[in-house]
Amino acid sequence: MREEMLDLLCCPVCHGQLDLRVMRSRGPEILSGLLACRRCGQVYPIVGGVPDLLPPALAYGEDVRWMEEYDRMAKGYYMLMHVVLPVLSLWREPAIRSEWAAKLGLRPGDRVLDVGTGTGRNLPFLKRLVGPDGLVVGMDISRGMLYYAVRTARAKGWSNVELQRANAAFLPYKDGVFDAVIHVGGINTFEEKARALSEMMRVAKPGAKIVVVDEGLEPKMRKSLVGRFLIRTNVLYASWPPVGEVPDEAEEVKVSWGLLPFRFFPMWPYYVLEFRKP
Repeated sequence: MREEMLDLLCCPVCHGQLDLRVMRSRGPEILSGLLACRRCGQVYPIVGGVPDLLPPALAYGEDVRWMEEYDRMAKGYYMLMHVVLPVLSLWREPAIRSEWAAKLGLRPGDRVLDVGTGTGRNLPFLKRLVGPDGLVVGMDISRGMLYYAVRTARAKGWSNVELQRANAAFLPYKDGVFDAVIHVGGINTFEEKARALSEMMRVAKPGAKIVVVDEGLEPKMRKSLVGRFLIRTNVLYASWPPVGEVPDEAEEVKVSWGLLPFRFFPMWPYYVLEFRKP
């Protein structure tokens, strides 16, 4: 973490201002320390350069179950997303991620938030769009997944990538600080989808684009032979985009559908939910 992040961070419990106490640093990077809320007194540790902004009270229900699951599968998930899937999709997977990122309308120097960054698969695509003067912020509920995102960012020397542990339904950021927000993979299993979508819009600037992607099979395919097969392989493919949970004030709400090929066979159906903050 760099001290400049204090301009963006706030207490996820009460949205109060955070004060920083540095215990160990390396150059501009704060490796360990504490963040204390001026309003409610909640204290958050910085461990390995990553602020842990997830007190136990803000993780419950399905979020806890999936957090533990992702902690267990983090290494395999990293290999799947960063090595196996790009190859087996015949390199369509990186191209599709680039298309999702392009929907945000980012410009050099912008700030973008990656909600549920996981192992950091979206980070290079976002970083490319905001350039060296921009900022990419990623958060995830899983320590195991964040380990790989942090490792990748450090190995590549990405000084304008900041990572935090938090819950998407209780984002630890001030109102209106991001030029765009993206979320890929996860909302189908969120305990509070509506709250998470509302939080994404809260932290976005007026006019900002928000893009949400997750597994979901296009309606016209669901009764086909291929569609029935896909849903049997992964029940999450039967998920619907959470259009009804999008905040009422959102503008330009739309949904599109896609399929990621897996060695010539469609194996990753997904939806793309887009909306804009007024």
